[in-house]
Amino acid sequence: MLTILGKPTRKNGQFCDGVSRRSFLKIGGMALGGISLPGVLRAESENQSGSHHKAIINIYLPGGPSHIDLWDPKPDAPKEIRGEFNPIKTNVPGIEICELFPRMATMMDKFIPVRTISDADGRHDAYQCMTGRKFGSRQPPGGWPAAGAFVSRLQGPVNSAVPANVAL
Repeated sequence: MLTILGKPTRKNGQFCDGVSRRSFLKIGGMALGGISLPGVLRAESENQSGSHHKAIINIYLPGGPSHIDLWDPKPDAPKEIRGEFNPIKTNVPGIEICELFPRMATMMDKFIPVRTISDADGRHDAYQCMTGRKFGSRQPPGGWPAAGAFVSRLQGPVNSAVPANVAL
């Protein structure tokens, strides 16, 4: 079984970020035996049909309802934990979302609910998720760029009439 970020058995067997030496070597071995990024990019450029840009729509609503109320309902949890809304089935087997999203439930196969985000500090805020940096780390003037900024920088403009990135 492959576990890249599994828990090592000894504290002294891991790097400062919690990755064990064994896991680090597994990652390196996969990189050596796998397809390299230049190879993937070369194959994509040789593709006759061409590729098109993909969009990232990141909706961040601070102060909104809990993820348990909207995206990760817990119908079997005690009433105090599960929230006030009922789950409904979606067009993807095994995924249920809040009853407030009936239209989204019909097209859930077009979305990816991310239910595994965790930060290193347990602060329950979006700083690390949005920037990839720990809170309190030294920042450049203006702060760290958000995901949309670096994706648009890497992808380039799709159409000169449409901005590559909009943050609300």
